[in-house]
Amino acid sequence: MTGPGRHRSGRPPGATNGVEATNNLGERGGGIGAPTAGARVVAQQHSGRGAPARRTAAEAAEHQRAWRMQVQVRLGVPWGHNLTWSSGALPALTCLARLAGAPAFAGLSARTLLLDESVPTTLERADGNWEAALQGIANPAPDASINDLAAAFNAHIWPSRTQPRTRERNWAHWAPVVTWAIARGATHHLMPMHRDTLKALSWDFLMMGASRSQIVAVWSAVQSRHMSFGFDPPIQRRGEFSIWTRSLGHIMGRPMALKLPIHRSIVARLLRWHPERVAVDRDRLLTVIATIACLRVSEVARLQACDVWFDHFTGMGIPGYDGTCGIFVAYRKNDSERKGHIPGLGRARDPALDVVGQLRTWMRRMNLLVRSGCTKRARPAARCPTCPPLFSRTVTAAGGRVVATERALSAQMVGDAIRRSAEAAGCDARRFSGVSARKGGLSTAIKAGVEEVILYLQTGHGPERAARRYMHLRDPARLLQTFEAFRL
Repeated sequence: MTGPGRHRSGRPPGATNGVEATNNLGERGGGIGAPTAGARVVAQQHSGRGAPARRTAAEAAEHQRAWRMQVQVRLGVPWGHNLTWSSGALPALTCLARLAGAPAFAGLSARTLLLDESVPTTLERADGNWEAALQGIANPAPDASINDLAAAFNAHIWPSRTQPRTRERNWAHWAPVVTWAIARGATHHLMPMHRDTLKALSWDFLMMGASRSQIVAVWSAVQSRHMSFGFDPPIQRRGEFSIWTRSLGHIMGRPMALKLPIHRSIVARLLRWHPERVAVDRDRLLTVIATIACLRVSEVARLQACDVWFDHFTGMGIPGYDGTCGIFVAYRKNDSERKGHIPGLGRARDPALDVVGQLRTWMRRMNLLVRSGCTKRARPAARCPTCPPLFSRTVTAAGGRVVATERALSAQMVGDAIRRSAEAAGCDARRFSGVSARKGGLSTAIKAGVEEVILYLQTGHGPERAARRYMHLRDPARLLQTFEAFRL
């Protein structure tokens, strides 16, 4: 099916350095047994001014094999057998947990080095319904010791000091650090880590072909690991982390993000388009709402039917706000205390661009009703156990009819939907992603002159300022300024 404004114009929708030098670990350069051929290739490529320093896939694969062999040698029998590895430029073991008894970690705290806290805890998976989840957790005995109680807290509460996605990212970049230490025979240098050790592993990773963003992510993982276990991180002084990242940026560059925002004309085109297919209609409507309400893809994926509060602003007692609605976002990245945000969707001047009316139509069409037993208003911080997702996955039923399921879209699916909608509106899909919706809402509002403090009340974006704690806006016109910026 051809989307709005669609054109068929044919538009295309490191190796070791090989230098004999002694590092701070007391080892010789190239001492891990990695081949130096890749290093010679890199050196040759650097010899010409402006020549790209890219290793071939065969050279990268050979370097990976050398690292894996060295790790096997260092671990010895039987620990070096049946190892599993992640893919990517940085060699990383994915089986670290079962290496706790290996000689490489003798005398060291295996928990400090090998504990993986990236998996969401039972209480996090409860999504605000913590009381019921708590009943399913084995409670320490009445005569439990202080250590037992502290262990329960550490297992179920303490990981939540950091977002699960952040923990997952940090663990993904900590695993190469431990793998590097095994290969270098330097596991005893990891926790606490000296800044020279961090420099050494950074140089190794650079020679493996790691990008600037990968190395900075490794630094962040090292810093976070130290702070989690009460150690002083290797980068300590205020502003010093920025100095470290600036050193890489000066050498490697930091290209601007190429993902474009969903701008007003795309939103208007999508609102004027009424596709027949349910999945396509879902995609274009969620793209519009994600853009105007400045939502992240994860926030769109979490929306339920009871999160749409029609005529919410009329409850303030000010006439003229019928036909509007609030989109309740119970949990956001920068709302760790689950206070919630309510981005507003106003009444469009052009009936063809009435997003609230189209949202009503969508919910009637898909029978998305607030069900009996809904807990959203009574417990807004918790996920409702009865109401269906606002945007769900679809299946093909008997007779070829497409119907919605009770399964919510994943964040990745929401991102794909936004990209497809941008393409349907005549854009190059390669220049758009899930973040394009939030970027578009912020960009349109800022261009229209919406005050930062008002915009951040809608987006939940950025660091909190002291004045915001005392703000309580009573005028819906201010809350709807982000919507008004679209002039629908």
